[in-house]
Amino acid sequence: MKTRLLVALLLAVPFFAHAEFTGPRASSSSAGSRAVVTTVAAANKAAEDTPVLLEGKITRQLASERYEFKDATGSIQLEIDDDYLPAEKFDQTTPLRIKGKVDRRWNQRQRYIDVKSVQIIR
Repeated sequence: MKTRLLVALLLAVPFFAHAEFTGPRASSSSAGSRAVVTTVAAANKAAEDTPVLLEGKITRQLASERYEFKDATGSIQLEIDDDYLPAEKFDQTTPLRIKGKVDRRWNQRQRYIDVKSVQIIR
């Protein structure tokens, strides 16, 4: 009985270890501290690793895994691993929902979106 209780307590410890303070003066590195960006114009000005949720269209493929994306506020480059592309075919007229984060190449000022999910909007 004591052994089972000890094992249960040891298994529960990792669940409590991931807690994080989110109150006043919380660290800016906390995941909940950055608002989700929803426009291309805002993504072009956002800090690296800022989460994005964009709706618009991929207008053209620039290179392998690189695409141009446009919404009503502007355009930005996307980097999409083939694993994250939808199973259905789509073209430049298909509305899409893009989830990812803002990133930047080490030698460029231009931002792009590192995409983790692409959904076709119906």
